[in-house]
Amino acid sequence: MFLKSIELFGFKSFADRTKIEIRDGISAIVGPNGCGKSNVLDSIKWVLGEQSTKNLRANKMEDIIFNGTEQRKALNVAEVTLMLANENNLFPVEFPEIAVKRRIYRSGENEYFINNNPAKLKEVRELFFDTGIGKSAYSIMEQGKIDQILSNKPEERRYIFEEAAGITGYKVKNLEAERKLEKTEENIRQIEGIMGEVKRSYDTLKAQAEKTVRYRELQDKVFHNELDLQLLKLRNFIADQQKREEELSGSTSSRDVIRHDIDDINGLLEKNIDLVNGMESNLIEIQKKLYGIDIEKNNKNEQIKILEERTAELERKIQYDESRKNGIREKIDRLEAEKSERHVSMQSLVKEMEGIDGNIASFEHNIQLAQQRITVNDKDQANIGAQNQELENALEDAREELRAITDDIVTELDQRLKDTGYSASQRRSLEQKLEEVFSAIKIQLDGKKSILSDAKRLGELAPPAVDALVDAFAHLAERINEAVRLFDNYKKSSPQFLDEFLSPEGIITKKRVIDDKISETLKKVAENRKRIGTLKKENDELIGRIDEYRNTLSELRVNKATLETKKSVMEEDFGRLGRDIAEQAKLEAENLAEIDQTRAVMREISKSISDLEQMRKKAEQEEKDLKSKIGELEKDIGNKNQLLLSKEKLLKEKMGSLEKVQAKVEKIQMLLAEINAEIRNTNENFKEKYSRELADYRGRMYEIKKSVQEIKESGADLRERIAKLGQINLMAPEEFEEIRERFEFLNTQLADLKKAREDLMQITAKIREESTRRFEEAYNAIRKHFNNTFRRLFGGGRAELKLSEPDKIMESGIEILAQPPGKKLEYIALLSGGERSLIAIALLFAVYMVKPSPFCVLDEIDAALDDRNIGQFVTMLDEFADKSQFLVITHNKKTVTSASSLLGITMEESGVSKLVSMKLKNREQETGNDK
Repeated sequence: MFLKSIELFGFKSFADRTKIEIRDGISAIVGPNGCGKSNVLDSIKWVLGEQSTKNLRANKMEDIIFNGTEQRKALNVAEVTLMLANENNLFPVEFPEIAVKRRIYRSGENEYFINNNPAKLKEVRELFFDTGIGKSAYSIMEQGKIDQILSNKPEERRYIFEEAAGITGYKVKNLEAERKLEKTEENIRQIEGIMGEVKRSYDTLKAQAEKTVRYRELQDKVFHNELDLQLLKLRNFIADQQKREEELSGSTSSRDVIRHDIDDINGLLEKNIDLVNGMESNLIEIQKKLYGIDIEKNNKNEQIKILEERTAELERKIQYDESRKNGIREKIDRLEAEKSERHVSMQSLVKEMEGIDGNIASFEHNIQLAQQRITVNDKDQANIGAQNQELENALEDAREELRAITDDIVTELDQRLKDTGYSASQRRSLEQKLEEVFSAIKIQLDGKKSILSDAKRLGELAPPAVDALVDAFAHLAERINEAVRLFDNYKKSSPQFLDEFLSPEGIITKKRVIDDKISETLKKVAENRKRIGTLKKENDELIGRIDEYRNTLSELRVNKATLETKKSVMEEDFGRLGRDIAEQAKLEAENLAEIDQTRAVMREISKSISDLEQMRKKAEQEEKDLKSKIGELEKDIGNKNQLLLSKEKLLKEKMGSLEKVQAKVEKIQMLLAEINAEIRNTNENFKEKYSRELADYRGRMYEIKKSVQEIKESGADLRERIAKLGQINLMAPEEFEEIRERFEFLNTQLADLKKAREDLMQITAKIREESTRRFEEAYNAIRKHFNNTFRRLFGGGRAELKLSEPDKIMESGIEILAQPPGKKLEYIALLSGGERSLIAIALLFAVYMVKPSPFCVLDEIDAALDDRNIGQFVTMLDEFADKSQFLVITHNKKTVTSASSLLGITMEESGVSKLVSMKLKNREQETGNDK
């Protein structure tokens, strides 16, 4: 068996949870029109993934949920579960049983489950690929599909052959591969377009980078050219300085007179020059700091802008989360209201169950009392049996005593006859008669012994045996009386010893005593038998009463089980609602936490913006202060320069007053001062221009071989070459490195995509090849079997299948030609409705001969068949019943009688379908019984 059961709850007219157990062979679904038979078929299609409301006979998907009646409220959920046995590992899972469930809520939400694990619709459909099972497969055959098979469009018949060929999965895989191939082609086109743009930037930046490298090389040469020029200038100043110092040392006599004044003036000049130089250095440092502050201020502005944009995004997110929170709260309110309704229903059900429990307890108590009375009666019977046993022992003792008396009689008679001189002939005659009598007595006594032992073994059957034993002892008494009559003969010949036999102490008297004991024992046995009969009659009445109690108790327990099932369903719904509420509450808490977290982030961002604003204001204030300092420094430098000029003028005036004495010294000192100033200015100008100390290159100063003119000409040539380079992008090398890395990455991606395209093309080619092979094999096999099944169903004729486009086997439609007996070969569109239905059935059985579906649902496909065709249809259906399960929805009596079980769908309550199932006897057994 493959399909074990179908469980419906809230699906269309199945308001109550209904479990339909599916047996092996053919199961017929019967019932009056409008009772919900076809709803069973709709439930199977729905759980297998049907999405078309038209195919489910509904306007919208929510219409399949039980909508209520005058007596019942509408439900908010519908659920169908198929329980399948995974025989021969037909499904690609490691479970012996598979439960496929689909659930829909009034809100329109759909859920799928495989073995109670949430699943996607795609997973459910993939589970049934190439099994013959599915919402569109040949496992479900209804009138609409019959029309589809018999339609004038040959391509609409392909799905049956494709399912039988097992290529549905291949088609899905091929579609996925083609979608991936199309996506890959699109990605290739996009990357090629991007690469075209990147290549243009790549070429442009490459040229710019090369130009920038040349520019940097020329700038480096210009720097070294300028360095050599400044070093030569410095070298000339130093040489001139040495020469003037030598002249000054020769004028020592003049220098002594004017040393003090010149020293003072020079000292003052040097001090002021150093001060000016320090102020200029300070001015440069402040300008650098001002530049850094400007950069920092721009950075802060950019950060503030980014944070403000982030704040706007978070505000939009909070609005969305607030809206989502309101939706969750509304859903929680709906679920809690539904849970409250369930709770009220459960309380009512529990009260009803408590009443049934009270009735059950009362009947169980009555049964217990009756059983206790039976036990007491059984004990009485056992006691009476024990008394009978004692009576049997007494009878056994009497038998033994009679045997001893008999032996004594024989012995005593023999002795008395000898003593009295009884004649030999008389003696022999009497001995013969006595021997016969006593032999008979012995035989009867032995038989009675066996009767007693049998009575012991038979137990409660002992009374009849005891009756037989009583009769036997009566007969024995007659035989003993016969022995007494023989004794009378002895009276005549030997009255003396006979008197002794008949005396109160004699043997015959003892025999009479034993007879009295036997009579008394028989009387007690009769009384015991009557008592046992009375007890048995009472026990029979009690047993009958217990059976009545138990039948009533069974009905109560069935009612209780039904209520417990309803309670279990309610508890399950109650628990589900609780879980749904908990889940929604969890979502609500998570949503609130997320909103709080977002607001916390916004507060942090707001604080960061505030901090950045303060930092920006601080930078602006610092910028303002630095600019003020620059103005003050420039003013101080100007004042100091004016002071220097005035001091130099004073020095000239003093040297002029010392025209002769100090003329030469002043001249030398002036020249030395000028030389020192030039040297200092040269160093400072170089440092200001290149941010380097010229003194660091003094080692190179005496290695220069070129003249100043040659160096100037070389510098002019370098500047001309730089000018010819035009506009320079100083960041081009770095930008080119970035674009080069991106270009190489895109190139690698393009190669990978082209490789993937090639692989996908190979995969689709293999899938097409395998699908074509499988389809050809299945088509040829079905084509062969179709003619045979056609001939069987029609009792002759022939039928053909033809590809409408043989050159395009995977796209070709399939034509059906048929020639019923007595007609010509023609397309099925020209045949009668009954013939067309029979042809569709022949095709279905031909498919089953190639690849039987584990189960098949047939919805009134026999409606258009006459009695003879029904017989052929039923015969073939029987033949396939060992391979597949058949669930047949029918009104035809012959089809119903072919079923091994019946599933009756009734509508005792208006608008609510109810299941009534029964298992039919095997028809071979019925035939045998009829015979």
